[in-house]
Amino acid sequence: MSEISYIPPEVVTQILENLPVKTLLRFRCVCKSWCSIIDHPNFVSLHLKYSRVRRDKDKLLFALERLGPWGESGCSLTVLQTDTLKNPKHIFRISDEFEYYILGACDGLLLVQRYGSPCYKEELRLWNPCIRKSLTLPTNPLPSRLIGKGMYIFGFSPESNDYKVVAVSFKSRDRTMKMYVAVYTLSDQQWAIRNDGLNINHSYLQSLFKGNNSLSSKSNTIYFQGAAHWLGNNRHGDIGNQLTHLVSFNFDTEKFTFSELPFALYEEDSLRILFLRGESLAIFSISTISSSVRVLKNGVWTLQFSGSSSDDGYKLFSSFLFKYSKEKVLYSESDGGSLIYRKQSYNIGTCQVRQSVELMSSYLELEAYSESFLLYKGYGAKYLTSFP
Repeated sequence: MSEISYIPPEVVTQILENLPVKTLLRFRCVCKSWCSIIDHPNFVSLHLKYSRVRRDKDKLLFALERLGPWGESGCSLTVLQTDTLKNPKHIFRISDEFEYYILGACDGLLLVQRYGSPCYKEELRLWNPCIRKSLTLPTNPLPSRLIGKGMYIFGFSPESNDYKVVAVSFKSRDRTMKMYVAVYTLSDQQWAIRNDGLNINHSYLQSLFKGNNSLSSKSNTIYFQGAAHWLGNNRHGDIGNQLTHLVSFNFDTEKFTFSELPFALYEEDSLRILFLRGESLAIFSISTISSSVRVLKNGVWTLQFSGSSSDDGYKLFSSFLFKYSKEKVLYSESDGGSLIYRKQSYNIGTCQVRQSVELMSSYLELEAYSESFLLYKGYGAKYLTSFP
C-alpha cells in the first residue's frame, strides 16, 4: 500500500520561515502553494522574526571596499563571517564616477548614499543586497542653507512597525545650536519636518557628526532596540577623548535623550568606544595602562571585564577617535571577544592587535548585516541586476 505524504500548510510555513533568503527564492518554483506562502505579505514579517533570532549565529559583516588609490575605480561589495573574517563572499562591483557610503543598517536593509558629479548631487537608497532590490528616497526637505544638511540616522520604530530615516541639520545661534529634523517613513515613502527647531547643546552632536564634510554624511551610530545611540559630551570645542554621555534618538517618540556615563568622572584619560555585544549595548574603555568593558542592563552599566592594555591597542583606537573616523567598531565573539576596526582586530583578553580582514583595499567600511525579505513585496521597490 502506497503511503500518501501530507504536510499541513502551517507546518510548511514554519519550515520555510527558517530558511535562508536565497533558498526561499528558489523554492518559489517548487509548487504554487509554496510560492503563495513565500509571496504573502505576512511572510516577510514572519521570516524577519526568525532572522532576528538567528542573527547572533549568522554573524555577518557587510564590507564596502574603495577600489583604486583614491576610490576612482569604484567599489566592491562583500559579505564576511565575523568568526573568521576569511573566505569573503563577493556580491558584486560598482564601477562609475560616484562615491558610495553605507550610512546605516537595520534588519538586512542598508541605507546607502551615492554622492558625486555632476554638481555633487546626492542620492539616498534603501537597499536590500540579498534580493537586489532598492528604493530611491526623495530629497530631504530641510533648507539647504543649514549647516550639515544631509546627516542621516536609520532604524526601526517598533511601535509603528515602520522603518525611518532621520535627516538632521542645525545652525548656530549665539552659543547654542538650533536643530532641524526631518523623518522619512518607509510605509508612506515621504519626508516630514517634525519641528521648527530644537535648542540643543551642540557638543552632544559633535561626536555624531564629527569630521563631516561635503562628501560624507555617515554618522557613527549603533542601532539597538528602537533607538540609535552614540557617545557625546556636554562641552564645547574639540571633543577629543572626553566622551561622557550616552546620546540616543528614539524612533518611536522621535526624541533625543542624554544620560551621563557614571564612570566618566574617574576614567578621564580613557578612550571610549560604543559597540553592540550580543543583545546589549557595551562600552569599551582603554588607556595606556588598562582596559574595561561595561554592558548596559536594565538601565545600569555593569562592569563585565577589567584588565591590562597594550600600546598597539591604544594607538589603534586613538586613530579611530582623533582622526574623526566614521567607521564603526564591531564586536566578534571569536577568541574570547575581539573588536574589529577596518582590517584590524583587537583581542580584549590578550590585548593583541592583528590583521584580520582578508580584503585588498586600503579603504574599508564594515557594517553588521543580516539577511531579510524586506522590499521583496511592496514599497515600489524595483529589481536590480546591478547597483545602482
